[in-house]
Amino acid sequence: MSHDTLSSTRAGAADGTVVGAFVELLVRRRLLVVTGYLTVSLAAVVTVGQPNRPAILWWAVGLIVVTCAGAETGVRRFLIDWVPALVIAAGYDTVRAASVDLLSRAIVHPQLRFDEIAFGGTAPTVLVQRWLQAGDGVHWWDYLTWLGYLSHFVVTLVVVAFFYVTDRERFRRLAALVVTVSVAGFATYFIIPAVPPWLASRQGVLPHTTRIQYEVWAHLGLPGIAKIFNGGTQLANPVAALPSLHAAWPLMVLLFIWPTARRGRWVFLAYLVFMVAVLVYGAEHYVSDILLGWAYTLVVFWAWNRHWARRDRERGGALAAAA
Repeated sequence: MSHDTLSSTRAGAADGTVVGAFVELLVRRRLLVVTGYLTVSLAAVVTVGQPNRPAILWWAVGLIVVTCAGAETGVRRFLIDWVPALVIAAGYDTVRAASVDLLSRAIVHPQLRFDEIAFGGTAPTVLVQRWLQAGDGVHWWDYLTWLGYLSHFVVTLVVVAFFYVTDRERFRRLAALVVTVSVAGFATYFIIPAVPPWLASRQGVLPHTTRIQYEVWAHLGLPGIAKIFNGGTQLANPVAALPSLHAAWPLMVLLFIWPTARRGRWVFLAYLVFMVAVLVYGAEHYVSDILLGWAYTLVVFWAWNRHWARRDRERGGALAAAA
């Protein structure tokens, strides 16, 4: 029996889950499963035609799972550990690909009305942009907003990578949290597509606002990148607003590190506040989008921690019985 098979068998027997049993079966029949996967993939291309980008990403997720699940070391273990990042990319791109159709039924009034009622009749984005003269040239705080928005794609990934190097169990738990809240967000984008403030202004529903990301990229002399933030759907999704994953991810990291990182918790609390300011001033999200993102985060965090606590108790009981 190979090392992979032995490890998988032990894992499946230890946790007693459907996933464990599936991994055990997959490892035992790896060659057959991979051959079947590639054969079906080739047949699909021949009969249906060239796949689009989301389909290719999901195909890559499946390929990594069938070829790497159960591996304990080496490149295959690295790939299976990091497949959640590819799941997030595939999920986002799937919603983006459908955004043209989703735009026709995207909601705008509920989240706008919430902000107007909660903040005295005017949405915070409109107020803040008036105070900071958004659209009247590109200011230094616009560049700070630009960097803050882009940091969403780096900061959480860096924290996850840190735990990958220092504590694999905590890495897996944080990855599970981030993937779950992201998938919940993607599902909501399909069910309830929503218009962000900058697009609501273009539709005449909200007073004029400036999308800071577009202004800064254009000011940098990069019109190709700026076009992504001008409402196009080739790389961006203009209706992925409710809930705000830009707000959800920093809160998830903050909750995750709070019990153990005494100094880091305050850094991430400041980062969370900064991200809220970035999203509101940048016309990317309403406050209601942010609050819903936080609500998703709290529910996911509670559910996973309850699951892990129960599993840890069961493992502790099994070890005590064995002793």
